Amino acid sequence: MDGTAGQTETHEDVVARARYYSPANIFNVERPAIPRMAFVAERDRAMAPDAPTGWIPLDIGRQIGLDEPATTPLMLARYARIAPGETLAASFRASGEFYYVISGDGRADKAGERFNWEAGDVFSLPGGGETRLDGGAGGAVLLQVTNEPELAFHGVEPPAPENAPTRAVRYPMADSLAEMARVRDEQDSDPGRSGRALHLTSERGGKADAAHPSIKLAMNALDPHSVQRSHRHNSVALTLPIEAENVYSMIEGERLDWHPYALMITPPAELHGHHNEGDTPMLSLVIQDGGLYFRCRTIGFSFD
Repeated sequence: MDGTAGQTETHEDVVARARYYSPANIFNVERPAIPRMAFVAERDRAMAPDAPTGWIPLDIGRQIGLDEPATTPLMLARYARIAPGETLAASFRASGEFYYVISGDGRADKAGERFNWEAGDVFSLPGGGETRLDGGAGGAVLLQVTNEPELAFHGVEPPAPENAPTRAVRYPMADSLAEMARVRDEQDSDPGRSGRALHLTSERGGKADAAHPSIKLAMNALDPHSVQRSHRHNSVALTLPIEAENVYSMIEGERLDWHPYALMITPPAELHGHHNEGDTPMLSLVIQDGGLYFRCRTIGFSFD
């Protein structure tokens, strides 16, 4: 067969690229475990009074057997510190970006959309292109979570912001708390509840859906002197304690204490529950890579 003009014949090359792998059980693949941990030292660096403007990655990629920076196999978290009146800008290989404002206020500028944010807000931005965060007069500290490891795994570049699955959405804390109060009795009366949660979604394509195809966000609450029923799921959970006086998790029988604003990892498929021994309600933001598991019908939720 004649080749097309200007093209090179590569019959031998494409065969030479072939490799073969024949284990007795291809499902028996060992990977480094995802640890139960809290990023306390990184939180302290971000919130130090003299911390400069910059990103503080929560990167354990090498520890969990990955070649790229990662907090979990599909998500990467960072603290963002912005000194008073300064700007923090970067481009991320992600299709969505999610933020929680730990302290301070400022403005987000992405793909022609600009909006203000303040302490307690959750907001999302589309992936692709440059993200610009302008700090207010008092500076700011934020938590950011993206799906950079997911795109690195596929070896793909981020979409243009206008084509990203995530839009710019702001969830003011006052609105989240009001909605949680509105559905409190309904959730508490459900015997199958896994906890009191408010899932943060957005409107795109004319229907309510998750804020991102693979990442799901929820605000979780737990009354004083109460215990969340232990459960497990196949998605990894990143938990940001917001109100966490005398709160801890039990994960497969191991205690992990909560520290305000120190992001925590709950590994996949491990039995876990949360305990509030304090006198005030617990409040947290939970970010999970659950979207892919729900799509594949493999979320694996159970109470045992």
